[in-house]
Amino acid sequence: MSTRAGHLVVEALVAQGLDRYTCVPGESFLPVLDAIVDYDDRVEMIVCRHESPAAHMAEAYGKLTGRPGVCFVTRGPGALHAAIGVHTAEQDATPLLLFIGQIARKDRGRGAFQEFNAHEVFDSMAKWVVTIDEPARIPETIARAVRIATSGRPGPVVIELPEDMLYESVEDAVIPVTAPLSSAVSAEVSEQVAAELRRAQRPLIVLGRGGWGESQSAGIRAFAEANSIPVVAGWRCQDHIDNDSDVYIGHLSLSTEPDLVRTLEESDLILAIGGHFGDVETGGYTLLAPSEDRRVIHFAVDGFDLDRYVHADLAVQTDSAAAVEALAPLRVDGSRWAERTAHAHAAYLERSTPAPDDELGSMIAGLSAVLPADAVVTNGAGNYAVWVHRFHRYRQYGTQLAPANGAMSYGLPAGIMAAALDRTRPTVVFGGDGCFLMSSMELATVAALGVPVVMVVVNNSSFGTIRMHQEREFPGRQSATTLGNPDFAALARAHGIPGVTVDTADEFHRELSDAVDAGGPRLIEVVTDVARISPTRRITEKGLV
Repeated sequence: MSTRAGHLVVEALVAQGLDRYTCVPGESFLPVLDAIVDYDDRVEMIVCRHESPAAHMAEAYGKLTGRPGVCFVTRGPGALHAAIGVHTAEQDATPLLLFIGQIARKDRGRGAFQEFNAHEVFDSMAKWVVTIDEPARIPETIARAVRIATSGRPGPVVIELPEDMLYESVEDAVIPVTAPLSSAVSAEVSEQVAAELRRAQRPLIVLGRGGWGESQSAGIRAFAEANSIPVVAGWRCQDHIDNDSDVYIGHLSLSTEPDLVRTLEESDLILAIGGHFGDVETGGYTLLAPSEDRRVIHFAVDGFDLDRYVHADLAVQTDSAAAVEALAPLRVDGSRWAERTAHAHAAYLERSTPAPDDELGSMIAGLSAVLPADAVVTNGAGNYAVWVHRFHRYRQYGTQLAPANGAMSYGLPAGIMAAALDRTRPTVVFGGDGCFLMSSMELATVAALGVPVVMVVVNNSSFGTIRMHQEREFPGRQSATTLGNPDFAALARAHGIPGVTVDTADEFHRELSDAVDAGGPRLIEVVTDVARISPTRRITEKGLV
């Protein structure tokens, strides 16, 4: 039987269990779009208004499901717009397949319309960049791409589809399906971990990104609570454990609080699961320097994440599921450090309680009273996110979508994908005025899909993060950070989405509750004062205080 190559691309993706895609349509992959007509009852194509949000929606799919998100874009400008999603997937260890419709094979090297070299552009970010010149190799290549994107440290794969190739036909195509890889932790390693714990006086668990899931979240909580070991989340990994647990003591961030830094530094045993110790977690590579007084055990799915800064005394290459399964039955006498854990948890509760005059903090801290535990909270980058991370308590895995690479504009597309995957649970998107406007064209996508996304725009008429750094380095000399903004609530209403503006926590909670009950999209604009640049700092005539 003969199959057109464009149809074979979709057939191969469906065979791998991938049935939800994003795109900005382009003439370079028309046969793929044509195939969607035949698969309309089996796949969903979310059509976006810009390739950057399209790629970030697909990346969010990878975060939420553990399977590769799929995004289709055209060559040149389209692919370069989508590059931010590839960078996010690489930094966040998220499986992603970016398909790029390319120029015809015969025109390479002639400076054809929108021609560019994807290999040279994406090789520094993607785990694999490949061009499919032979249509018969489509199933093989897609199967391998899925394997590469999901195995080891998850990440992005970029696949070029020459336009002319997609019109060719393949006879009697056989489509392989990737089998899951399995890994296990030996009994010897488990005993080594138990021995290290028995020797320790001040142990600490650090949870990193990549390959996490609900079972791991429940398992590590049970293990930590049974042994009274404090748990800290890596950068934007706060949903890896229920924040209401008595052993949770906070997260490592761009401005980790001094008391949490002390807890980290005084620990004599670090038990790390997943991720790597980057500049955020280590305060610019100043924390957790090699020490004779500290032992480090690191479970990582890929050797690439081991010994990049923090040396591992025991390095175990395995996935988080196997790591947690091995740790679960271990029991030691935790009474030696139980008081330390309780003290650190109490300090976390104090840090996550806003000051009485912090309206934005009160808005965020009240989210848990309005939202169910499985509600998804997303954000991009900006100082507004400091409030979200500090005052919201994530209670279930898969409820935090935030880019480790600090990509502005991420929150809205991530929220759209979360709501599209499961319309039964609320999704709340946070964005600063600068951040939100970078993907606000997707208000049209929200309206078209009717997804129940509540968008919260924190408007201080400034690029707040840069303004904060500016005031620190050059007090009183503001430049290039003041923003002129639209009426965000009116912008939402122009798209047929209810929009309101609020000033107080009471107004915010009332509007949020109404939006959740209504079950449809809504935008809430929160007007704040740029002088309150973070929960703990203000801009004054004398600079930052």
